[in-house]
Amino acid sequence: MYKVGLSLIIATLTMVILTGCQGDEASEENLENTVFKEYVASDFELECEKYAVDIDIDTTLRRGNSLYYSREDGATMEVFISVNAADETTKIIENYSNAGSVSLCSNTFYFKDGKKYISKELFEEGTELTGHFVERISYYDENEKPVLTKIRKAEYEDQLDFEMFEKIDNYDCSTERALQVLNQEGEFATTFQGFISEEPYLYLIVGEDEPTGYTSSLVVQYVDQTIQKLQMNEKEMIGKGIQVGFETLSGTQGYEYQILLSTVLR
Repeated sequence: MYKVGLSLIIATLTMVILTGCQGDEASEENLENTVFKEYVASDFELECEKYAVDIDIDTTLRRGNSLYYSREDGATMEVFISVNAADETTKIIENYSNAGSVSLCSNTFYFKDGKKYISKELFEEGTELTGHFVERISYYDENEKPVLTKIRKAEYEDQLDFEMFEKIDNYDCSTERALQVLNQEGEFATTFQGFISEEPYLYLIVGEDEPTGYTSSLVVQYVDQTIQKLQMNEKEMIGKGIQVGFETLSGTQGYEYQILLSTVLR
């Protein structure tokens, strides 16, 4: 019985080894027959990307930024703009975070002859279990219509550069929200929302006239007539339209704060 059992075991092991070898050979054969597709950018895409790089490194451009907005649910918004010597917009960066997320997303727009030329989006998609990062790039014609859109996805943002692009249906990424932020309009309209005093600073709070809307805070350096009027009638003036001029300064440990330069009631 022992000899029969041993023979059976040896035979079984031999079959396993042979099957394994055949499997390895089949895998190698499949690997050899596999065609790895690489995304090849067209001349038009390369031309667009070169233009974007030229804008990125152009030190002659004048740069500005919007107010920094935030909401109680954790959402944030800030926009940066670059213009050339002819006061034409060349680049807009819309940085934002969504409610309940710590990830910073962005929409970057490049303009050529004053018209939208390229849009590059970085955003999160999916749930906590299936979530991933998406990079979507669109190129536009002289009428600002998208002519090519490509996309790539990765579980983590820093892995996107290792993923391959694929073409999808043309997508038009709107600049409307970014322009509203820059112009203090729409849900980013600045209305008077009160003061906050934190010694030695006095902060003017402006933003959408909604309990859950976006707001922004500015350090009051000089108490002019407008600030005095607002202080004397604070409750009555809540919701009053106000246009603010400001400057963003960098503090210690990378902290930035907004200095109020001017106010105009609307």
